[in-house]
Amino acid sequence: MRHMSREEIIDFIKHYTWGTLIGIEDGKPYAVELSYGFDGNYIYCGSRPGGRMARCIMGNQQVAFKICESDRSYASYTAVIIEAKAERMTCRDDILTSVRCIARQRGLNERAFDGVVDHVAGNPESNSLRIPLAAISGVTTRR
Repeated sequence: MRHMSREEIIDFIKHYTWGTLIGIEDGKPYAVELSYGFDGNYIYCGSRPGGRMARCIMGNQQVAFKICESDRSYASYTAVIIEAKAERMTCRDDILTSVRCIARQRGLNERAFDGVVDHVAGNPESNSLRIPLAAISGVTTRR
């Protein structure tokens, strides 16, 4: 196992589309798996409005975001973690930027999720997030 360079971490984040968002509610960790987008500076993601993760973020914006990949034997793996203060987005333009970034990351037409925007923009329980790459680290068994 070796530590990854920042460039390797960025390339890994750009390549994948699925990660785990970890928050804290009442001192207890909670995690959800979700798709994400990455623009080079921020991870964009979101969870169900009014759901448990939304409550976690409203109570404590400190999160971890984890992206992992492994072969079946676990002999070959890569894992990246981002630790930061999540920023809740409520502005329609910010949420539009987010969902389009997620669509592009997934290889879809960037307008694929535009219909979601009006559903969550302005909703006080929405959980559209922007996570800066404040603290990142990664390990891999690959050379």
